[in-house]
Amino acid sequence: MATKQALMTTTAANRVTTSDIPTLTGFEVKETCPDGTATRYVVKKSGGNWQKYDAGAKAWADVATQSLTAASVMTEGNTAAELNAVPKDGMTPFTGKTIDVAAAMESDDDGNLPTIDHVTVKGESGTFSLTETKDYPAITLNSNQAVDILDILVTKKETGSGTVTVYASIQNDNGDWGEYQEYTTYLGENATKAKAIKFRATFNVVNVGTDFATLTSIEVRSRTDNVAVFTEGTSACITKTYDFGNVMARAHLVVKHHTVPDTKITAQIALRNPPKTVKDEMLGTGDGVQHTVKLANLAKLASHGFHLYFDGTEQERDTYSYSPTDGQVTYTAGAGQTVTVDYIYDWEPEKWVDMTYDNSYPDRKDDTLISEQFDYEAKGDSPTGSVGTVRVTMIQLEGKETDVTLGTGTGKAVSYKLAHHARVGKIQVSPADAKWRYKENTDYLTVTAAEGAEVKVTYEWVARPLALDTLICVFDE
Repeated sequence: MATKQALMTTTAANRVTTSDIPTLTGFEVKETCPDGTATRYVVKKSGGNWQKYDAGAKAWADVATQSLTAASVMTEGNTAAELNAVPKDGMTPFTGKTIDVAAAMESDDDGNLPTIDHVTVKGESGTFSLTETKDYPAITLNSNQAVDILDILVTKKETGSGTVTVYASIQNDNGDWGEYQEYTTYLGENATKAKAIKFRATFNVVNVGTDFATLTSIEVRSRTDNVAVFTEGTSACITKTYDFGNVMARAHLVVKHHTVPDTKITAQIALRNPPKTVKDEMLGTGDGVQHTVKLANLAKLASHGFHLYFDGTEQERDTYSYSPTDGQVTYTAGAGQTVTVDYIYDWEPEKWVDMTYDNSYPDRKDDTLISEQFDYEAKGDSPTGSVGTVRVTMIQLEGKETDVTLGTGTGKAVSYKLAHHARVGKIQVSPADAKWRYKENTDYLTVTAAEGAEVKVTYEWVARPLALDTLICVFDE
């Protein structure tokens, strides 16, 4: 049976440079050779000849044919197993050199082809480690006050000698940053409080070229339900999305919260049809070549929920591309590997519709709490659906009071309750020579003005933060 042969050699773009690797330890060749196929290899150091390793003599020897051809390398070269077996002392001639590799491939007429995944030169850093330190931007947990750090989840990949050490520095209530410590220091029995946290990672690798150290992600979980999270503005609480199975057209919402002056609450609802989930859709069989394939369902593809599998093993997201815009998937699978995907289509984002304010009533057990009720009933083209969620928006009002008359000076300190929560630094009192102080926690302004002087105040104000206590929503068909 006739055979086919091919020759590949490294070029200036991909030859191996070992100047940064003090100690070389061997070669690593990974290949796949189906029945009826074969490969052979020869190597060359800078300024030298093409050579093969002679295991019997424990030395490198020039191959007879220096003007390489596929046939000559197949006859005179090393197998992958022989190259992988080169001992550490056999690598000494290549230390500090540039290495070229030539590979010959042979196949029969049945269409089988060998594949070469990689040829790697392995090494050790010897008496020193290759170390890199990287600082990451600070993560604000709460700009108003320190909150409890509940957990820090670090995801990393370490192979062989590779290690990743993660350190953290936290910011206290005074805005001061602490020293970097291993992040686990902040995960004791008693929660650490911080306004912000920043991370530093140290990557260390001893065996260059074969071992790796990668930091994939850092997730910080903090508790915010026991503090005022927002200093001012608008915040929202969105419930979990539920699939009720049946189409919903009505809802009744009860929101319990503390009474906070100059705040208001609005409520919105989103109802939609459930998306469709596809499991194990077959894209094809790999052949070692890159392919771009379109999904079978292209309507309203979701950007989330996509997973690619080779022979049932999920692939890392950075090894392929997926476009929810046109449903194209680009991947490179090994020969014979079955390529399947999971994905979501007919996915619609939430379309928020206002709920109607119904009524409010004080809590029977705690007069600092109030419950507000909202209703929704689909009419006309109002949305319905079996998938639903509710959003409660908490609004802190703001404004400015100008030349508000407080009273008449007595020559002594007199306290006045302001109608709103004043912004510190935005208060002006007249007469200008009056002495005053403002207590944020009570909104009292204490003024000492000359007897008979008219006391006025101009100030900007903003409501205190509003937090929810309880939220209950009943959906109905």
